[in-house]
Amino acid sequence: MRKLMSFLVLVLFLSSCASGPEKSAQNFTENLAKGKVDEAKKYATESTGKLLDFASSFGAMELEPNFKFVMEKDSIVQDKAWVTYKNPKGETETLQLVKIDGKWLVHMESKK
Repeated sequence: MRKLMSFLVLVLFLSSCASGPEKSAQNFTENLAKGKVDEAKKYATESTGKLLDFASSFGAMELEPNFKFVMEKDSIVQDKAWVTYKNPKGETETLQLVKIDGKWLVHMESKK
């Protein structure tokens, strides 16, 4: 019985890691780098999706088809997370994510 409980705890832990903010950030950035805006929007809040639509309508998005996500660190505080990664130029960037209905979604705000 004890082995079964340990196994169940391990499975729950691993499944929660697979859908964490890092995975959402990876899916978002890799799809966006390849120009797959609609796919990237699946990992973004509604307002971020609108920003992506606006930017892509002006051709303001650079494509990096060989981009591979390399995470530097993450930080989670309740329903907010920040994932720091290397962009295609090798510079460090941070994405903010929010947890909505159990899913981690990238949340970007327009700079005024």
